[in-house]
Amino acid sequence: MRTAEKTLRGLRGDGRGWTLLIVAAGWLFISGFRVVLPALLPQIKADFAIDNASAGFALTVLWLVYASLQFPAGLTADRIGERRLLVVGAVAGAIAIGTFYFSPPFTLFLLACALFGVGSGLFGTPRDMLLSRRYPDADSTAYSVTFAAGSLGAAVLPFVATAVASRWGWRLAVVWLFVPMLLVSVGLWWAVSSTPANATTDRLSARETVRRTAGALTDRSVVFASLAMIVFVFTYQALVAFLPTYLVEVKGIDQGIAAALFGLLFVVGAVVQPVVGHFADRYRERTVVLLVILFSTVSLLALPFAEGVVALSVLVPLLGVRIAAAPLASAFIVRELPTQVQGAGWGLIRTLFFALGATGSSVMGLFGDAGLFDAGFVLLAGLTGVAAVVWLRIRWDEGDRSDG
Repeated sequence: MRTAEKTLRGLRGDGRGWTLLIVAAGWLFISGFRVVLPALLPQIKADFAIDNASAGFALTVLWLVYASLQFPAGLTADRIGERRLLVVGAVAGAIAIGTFYFSPPFTLFLLACALFGVGSGLFGTPRDMLLSRRYPDADSTAYSVTFAAGSLGAAVLPFVATAVASRWGWRLAVVWLFVPMLLVSVGLWWAVSSTPANATTDRLSARETVRRTAGALTDRSVVFASLAMIVFVFTYQALVAFLPTYLVEVKGIDQGIAAALFGLLFVVGAVVQPVVGHFADRYRERTVVLLVILFSTVSLLALPFAEGVVALSVLVPLLGVRIAAAPLASAFIVRELPTQVQGAGWGLIRTLFFALGATGSSVMGLFGDAGLFDAGFVLLAGLTGVAAVVWLRIRWDEGDRSDG
């Protein structure tokens, strides 16, 4: 109990509580909205008269744009600080949400997906840099709290969106998020310091930045942790993009029930993330992440074989445990990068694993159109198991935390 209280005080001290709260709120709406779109795919497909592959491509566009901005966002944050990028990201996200409402042709829908990718892309890397800088002794916990807020948004927003969409259409189900995103941008400008993460160090030349970034990305621990994240992001994108559609079209579940189960997946993720993050800060980080990956492999492998509402009501929420791996791996990689190129290095890594991971939704869409959804989920389980093997290849002589 005392340890938990000490951790809570560490998160709130020196005005850091407001920073964490508003950053977490921003991630709640961004992460939640990215899951609202998969939850509304049945209505979106019917509205635009498109197939699964086209719908999956739209989500891939969002994630590819998101990925492409990670490196420039990190590089820019190293020089001007995180606040401006976070604010611009929130504003761009709000504009994208408004664009979704005014998108009769599918081409404009794709443009809105790309614009939301811009907003979330400008938010992701600076968010991680900010948390690592503000919480050097509790970064796994701070990351996990923020990611848990994103999981909470992903749990609640799709449920609300599907309820609204069933009465008034999918456009009204998304446009109401315009105002909250603008409020987040105001809060970020007020709460976040404008000081760059490396303001206390000498400014590096462009050539030196490239040299040190390249050197950091050849570190064994960074390489293997990044490979594990690539696999995990790919499987995550493929899973969340079509899980509601899979439950409705293959398992025969009512869309409202499917949306509720989909939301519960993120509720479990939101609950598990801070707990797992605390354990990773306190005990053996390597073992905690490995256990999460192994559990994720088994639960995903069981999905094609589960039948009926009762079985799926137990299994689908447990798929949310996999979400706890991302903040821990992210905190580990950022911690391993040199401070002067932390933004550039982390941004480039995020560009790589999100660009490759973004193809997951398109690949799963092709499996769905071929009537092979079950085979697709078995493949995702196998790839998740590969991530466990890669994670074990990391050297933990100095990186592991163990005081228990």
